[in-house]
Amino acid sequence: MRERSIPVGAVLGLALATLLGAGACGEHSPSRVAARVLEKYRKTSGAKPLPASGMIRLRLTGAGGATGKDEILWAPRQYRETVTSAEMTGVHGIESGRAYFIDQDGVTRVVSDQVLRELRTRSYFWRRAWLFADHERAWLELGPSDAATVSLDLTPEEGNRLRLVFSRADGRLLAARSPRFVLEFETSTKWRDVSDPATPVEGELAWSGLPTGPVPEAWVGGGKAAFSAPAPVAFERRAGAVIVPATMAGRPVRLAVDGSESGPVAVSPALADGLGVAFTPDVYGRRVAPGVPLSVAGVSWPALWIRRAEAVPAGADAVAGGCLFREAIVELDPTGSRLTLHDPASFAPPESFFRIPIDDDGDAPVAILNRGKTDLRLIAASDTGSSPLLLASASASRAGFSEGRAHGLAWGALRLPELPFAITSENVFPDWGDDGRLGYPFLLRFHAYVNMPQRWIYVKAVEK
Repeated sequence: MRERSIPVGAVLGLALATLLGAGACGEHSPSRVAARVLEKYRKTSGAKPLPASGMIRLRLTGAGGATGKDEILWAPRQYRETVTSAEMTGVHGIESGRAYFIDQDGVTRVVSDQVLRELRTRSYFWRRAWLFADHERAWLELGPSDAATVSLDLTPEEGNRLRLVFSRADGRLLAARSPRFVLEFETSTKWRDVSDPATPVEGELAWSGLPTGPVPEAWVGGGKAAFSAPAPVAFERRAGAVIVPATMAGRPVRLAVDGSESGPVAVSPALADGLGVAFTPDVYGRRVAPGVPLSVAGVSWPALWIRRAEAVPAGADAVAGGCLFREAIVELDPTGSRLTLHDPASFAPPESFFRIPIDDDGDAPVAILNRGKTDLRLIAASDTGSSPLLLASASASRAGFSEGRAHGLAWGALRLPELPFAITSENVFPDWGDDGRLGYPFLLRFHAYVNMPQRWIYVKAVEK
């Protein structure tokens, strides 16, 4: 297979292109440098590319000493990663060219292309496909180097760029870096996972070999919600939150609805203490408990995972997002300050509403705004305080925004007026495709139906 090298722009003169092309075939071409770096790594570590089907088992340890395990399985055209801690399990995988997510409550969904690209890169790394002679057709470039390190950038087909950093002294792999996937190696079998810098996890190879069976097939479904007739409830706006009445384990609670809360339902310390359930720490620093029922707006969930949260919005006892948006169509009507949950099986799209695609990053509804050719992917129905938008600094710069004003934005067929925004650095990963949050100060300018089960949002502007 023909090796790939750094492309030369057509705008360069023929003579300069010839000189660069000659250099690319020489001793310092990316392919030659990569070959030397990887050969040194092979000799010092004994590592080889893994077979077409395989299994890896990892031991995980959190900052507080909580433990867990990560089982990685792959076969041709399949990949599956299962993380278990505190008896709570989450699964991400690839099947039939699509990414899927099985959340902590056992609900399976097809998720976004952003997740798919991340998983393709994770699969590429764990299978050591970068050690094949052709790097499994990944695009290869030289990354930054200094006196102590040399790095290679490899972009697998339909994946994110993966940067591998090696020691010049002994050839060891020091780090693997890709959007939302960052490992810093202590030895060839021990590392620190700082994919989310807020929740670092220690990892260690426990076992590697042939799979003990086929990769399990994934089937979309497994919903937990039981629907009755739609029962609208009044919502209250407190700061940037929308709060509705609900019951949890038979107790009346005030529930904040936040699309960013895509994991277990967050409960306040006071509510956690009153529920009478045992919380267990997991490797990500959370204290979680299973089997807690929730009812809101005529819809009930008999058993959900919850987590103890040190802070919830003022006026709320708990915060939910993922369990609502993954299974129900969430209607927000600002004219009557009402929230209604609709059963997707019997939902009829409303008339005279704009229909706009939304995405799913794993139980999180994602609105896609654009300015020209620049997309901004924002988790919708989020608590953003008083600001309509929260943007990562890199995302605001990419869109050409300055002075806290977003202009020239479109949302589907809707042209939006200039909007103020605030910069955030918390829980956003712009190089992955997570650019920020779309808050209620914006969303409640519309009567909206957030239909994540079928990947649409229906909106109609309301008169002020």
